[in-house]
Amino acid sequence: MIDIDNTQFILEKLNLLRVDTLPAFGKMTAQHMVEHLIFAVMSSNGKLPQKLYYPIDKAELIKTIIIFSDKEMPIGFKAPMLSDDLLELKFTDLKTSITILLSELKAFDKYFEENKDITPLNPTMGELNKREWTIFHSKHFEHHFKQFNLT
Repeated sequence: MIDIDNTQFILEKLNLLRVDTLPAFGKMTAQHMVEHLIFAVMSSNGKLPQKLYYPIDKAELIKTIIIFSDKEMPIGFKAPMLSDDLLELKFTDLKTSITILLSELKAFDKYFEENKDITPLNPTMGELNKREWTIFHSKHFEHHFKQFNLT
């Protein structure tokens, strides 16, 4: 599983991506994938608060499977707030998106240093503490790195 605290490793892997790198599965482009990870990290670092899209019992079940098991994130799982269409890209290019992702990871660490007991809402699993968000991000990054053959 990817260690999201190892930003050097993440940067080295993401720098292997090219604009035309094709995914092993799914329809995201390389830049869409990086921007998708930015969105997820911003959901946990106080910059993009989310609402819960599932009833509590379903969210707790998803949390048990994703956070408290060794299972990988399943191919084809689609978060309920995402459309079937690719989102419009927000940043000018892939390199800029990678830089912003690393910046948001730093903001994630700072946010939890300053707010030790905060539990930002994950839209599919409910409230997560820093340890739980770290597990989620690690599995999420691993999933998308596999999507682009970066593992």
